[in-house]
Amino acid sequence: MAEAAADRFWAFSLELYGRPGVAPACLSLQDRCGLDVNLLLFCCWTAAEGRPLSDADLRRAIDAVAPWHEAAVGPIRAVRRRLKGGVAGVAAAETDALRRRIAEIEIEAERIAQQALAALPATGTGNASATARTALASLRTYLELRDVAIGPAERADLETILRAAFPADPGELSPDASG
Repeated sequence: MAEAAADRFWAFSLELYGRPGVAPACLSLQDRCGLDVNLLLFCCWTAAEGRPLSDADLRRAIDAVAPWHEAAVGPIRAVRRRLKGGVAGVAAAETDALRRRIAEIEIEAERIAQQALAALPATGTGNASATARTALASLRTYLELRDVAIGPAERADLETILRAAFPADPGELSPDASG
């Protein structure tokens, strides 16, 4: 069952991340606020699956992926980013080819992190008609746990992600809205 959940989470993430504006919004929150893109996606996926995340659920999720992120995802990403501008004395074609291969490894490391998240026990049940609000509540909690204040840039990024994840879900999706 955990494997099926991991597959669903990965498919959801690839689809959502590929929607207009989502990748830049996620990366902006990652780079500006130190947030984990997989956890942002996890908040949306669990809501789409009808699973609200409690404060304790999000703490477990953060703790579940932090060691992997520190040991693998972060260092792999750092190497890929360092190669982006090329390296003196090495042909650009060589560094570009290596950077592409490292990007593939980084994506695999992200998939492994998602497997760990998808394997976490589900502790809540949700209301399918309130998926966007459920995701918003989880995202707010995640940002609070990471001590990230929601300013205008964060608000815009979160709204982009929520509207892409739940395009048919009516209602107020603003991170400032009471829920």
